[in-house]
Amino acid sequence: MQTKIIISPPHSDGRQRSAIVRGISTHAPRLRRLILGLGLLTPSAFATTPDHQFEFDDSMLVGSAKTQKSLTRFNQANTVEPGAYQVDVFINDHFLARESVVFAAGEDGEVSACLAPDMLLTAGILSDAIKMSAGDAASCVNVDKQVEGASSQFDFARLRLDLRVPQALMKREVRGAVSVGQLSAGETVAFTSYDTNYYRTKASGYTTESTYLGLNSGVNLGLWQFRQQSSYTRYASDNSPDNSQWRSIRTFVQRPIPAIGSQLTLGDSFTSGSLFSSLGFRGVQLETDDRMVPESQRGYAPTIRGVASTTAKVSVRQSGGVIYQTTVAPGAFVIDDLYPTSYQGDLEVDVQEADGRVSSFTVPFSAVPDSMRPGHARVSVSAGQVRNIGNSDALFTDMVYQAGLTNAITANTGVRISDGYEALLGGAVFASPYGALGLNAVYSRADMWGDKVDGWRLGSTYSRTFVPTSTTLSLAGYRYSTQGYRDLGDVLGLRAAYDNHKTWSSSTYQQSNQLVATVSQGLGEYGQLYFSGSTSSYRSDRGRDTQYQMAYSHHYNTISYNLSLSRQQSGRLRNGIQSADSIDSRHTQNTVMLSVSLPLGSGSRSPILSTGVSHTTGNNGNTHYQTALSGTLGEDQRLSYTVNGAFEPSGSGSSIGTHLTQQMSAATVGGSVSQGQDYTQGGMSVRGATVLHCGGLTFGPYLGDTFALVEAPGVNGAEVMNGMGAKINHFGYAIVPSLVPYRYNDISLDAKGIENPNVELSENQQRVAPYAGAAVKIRFNTLEGYALLISQPDSAGANLPLGSNVYDSHNAVVGLVGQGNQIYARTAGTQGQLRVKWGDAVGEQCTLDYDLQGQDMKQSLYRLVLPCNNH
Repeated sequence: MQTKIIISPPHSDGRQRSAIVRGISTHAPRLRRLILGLGLLTPSAFATTPDHQFEFDDSMLVGSAKTQKSLTRFNQANTVEPGAYQVDVFINDHFLARESVVFAAGEDGEVSACLAPDMLLTAGILSDAIKMSAGDAASCVNVDKQVEGASSQFDFARLRLDLRVPQALMKREVRGAVSVGQLSAGETVAFTSYDTNYYRTKASGYTTESTYLGLNSGVNLGLWQFRQQSSYTRYASDNSPDNSQWRSIRTFVQRPIPAIGSQLTLGDSFTSGSLFSSLGFRGVQLETDDRMVPESQRGYAPTIRGVASTTAKVSVRQSGGVIYQTTVAPGAFVIDDLYPTSYQGDLEVDVQEADGRVSSFTVPFSAVPDSMRPGHARVSVSAGQVRNIGNSDALFTDMVYQAGLTNAITANTGVRISDGYEALLGGAVFASPYGALGLNAVYSRADMWGDKVDGWRLGSTYSRTFVPTSTTLSLAGYRYSTQGYRDLGDVLGLRAAYDNHKTWSSSTYQQSNQLVATVSQGLGEYGQLYFSGSTSSYRSDRGRDTQYQMAYSHHYNTISYNLSLSRQQSGRLRNGIQSADSIDSRHTQNTVMLSVSLPLGSGSRSPILSTGVSHTTGNNGNTHYQTALSGTLGEDQRLSYTVNGAFEPSGSGSSIGTHLTQQMSAATVGGSVSQGQDYTQGGMSVRGATVLHCGGLTFGPYLGDTFALVEAPGVNGAEVMNGMGAKINHFGYAIVPSLVPYRYNDISLDAKGIENPNVELSENQQRVAPYAGAAVKIRFNTLEGYALLISQPDSAGANLPLGSNVYDSHNAVVGLVGQGNQIYARTAGTQGQLRVKWGDAVGEQCTLDYDLQGQDMKQSLYRLVLPCNNH
């Protein structure tokens, strides 16, 4: 009879997780240290089985080792000793959580995971399917004893626990959903994200300087989040006095309310602008937060309904590609969790029966931005005092409601009320095989110095993809306003301008018609053609505003080229309150541009050479030639550069310049210099962030709305994967600049940069799902200790059983015995006592005392010769 040691190969994702049976202790070496200890055995004792596992043949053992029982616990793959393990729990191949799970021996002696009924309920198993109650004292049993037809499998190498539960016993969950219980509100922190820029130029004998500092700061207290945005600007010139200004842009408090899927904001904010025009205000806003909705429920996608005769495979295609596939039971089925792929292309549904029959049908899929899924709604309520429209302090209230009624109809309505102003909106979006059409109407009534002015604004939007010709009319809109229609912003602006004896101008005031369109045309192997444009006319003496751009792009091998034509024609350029004589006259500009780019090499790091020529007509017409070489330097490609040259025959002549940007773990620094015919220029910029927390002050490259603070003591130098160059500093912290709220985010550390050879990561990957705006703290367990390889002196005469465990003073497993009485262990201190145990009797244990004083403490492995003494 053979004794086998099965060692599973490492997981392909490279995660390093502690895998020593440690009971409740967290101070134990990792699995790879155990493998190293076992690797001291004769290499020929290992063979590879057909499934690529390693198998130990005990016939290679000699002497008393053949009768020792220290290795019997490794006779089967994924053998687990009783204790607590931090494991990844998956249910039906979907990640559930990373938790500490207790493994214990059952009545049959087999060690398995103890799963309480509360955890099974959290996993989404129906309460009626669980045989044991949550308060049952004997509830620590395996899942197959609690749920009929369920099973579990533990992958010891990856510390992954897979639960298999019949689908009929599971709650129906939306793809991508994260339960509220899994969301993290984060830590109490204060932070500042800063962006600075300095620009200096000397032209025609005069020097000018410009300095900018932008700050975005905040404090998080649980779910309450305080935010403050401000800026400082300074302008200096030889022929004018210095001009500096500090401006507070926004100050507000926000809080997510997941129970109603909304975000509450108190302070300075903006209305959404989806139906009414956007307004800046100071007050209160309660608005549906679409980020709380799973990705498979965001945006617009129709509900697919059908009937299957057998257990069938349902495939959904769009534009020739499969975007969804599932297996359904016989009978009626519903698919309502499609990810929103685009606003284009009908859906082709194929139902393949078990007997080989295939039936197909088409579901129209065209949408405009206001389209919503059936059964979904969006609500926005805003109230407060208007900001940034002259000196107006008018109060207002906005209420908007949108709802998806069916696959084909989305309805919307809203009301806007202010002092002497009312507006009522109603509309709908209709989806059909001929495209998506949105219609809306707004009625407004305003009191203008005692006169009642009222009118209508009628609007429509349309979206459609013509698959046979690869033509996408992604958005086309038309809007018509009657003589008396007024937007609230224009009403308040007119009142403020009248009080100051000035005039008011905006892109909406007295607008009669507006047409916008965006069209893209695929030409197959001949490239891509694109057009976008808009035109607006007004009832006053203001001229028409027209702008459009046409572009053609293609490539030949590695050479890419683009040809574009644009036109801008404006009647008045300035918006807001101004003097009558300050309004700009009519301005027209046409530009044609050709650009070509090609890489100078075949590698991914090859620099790119781009060149182009543009010709502009109009008030400042000229021809401009430009060439630039750009790329990155360094192994980590964090230093980027651009060298450019330009020439204007009829203008400023020739110029040359360069720009460098260095991305570091604590900030991003940039600098630029250029030289022209009549000028010199120089500048620099710094962008970064600081976070104040209970562990001190940590610097990072920047901060998004939602971010993470990583704590990993002792592993300074370890890099945060996808962290914009962030590394664990000497205090054990680093910043992950940006996280996706209400979604699982995987945070990883790269161990190869660790500076201290006596510290290692117990784990290098974690997963977290934060609330929006949260600052989540993620702690990685580390092992700070010393790897020992201890040999017995020749005079000791000891015969330590192969595979015996080695314990520290806290009775935690820290190593094991290998071939030839060699002991591998990892200890927390530089001196202490270890105990080798291969049985419960006094004669089946021995101790040894170690001391590393006088050793070179930068070694990765310390070799000692010590006797193991019986007591």
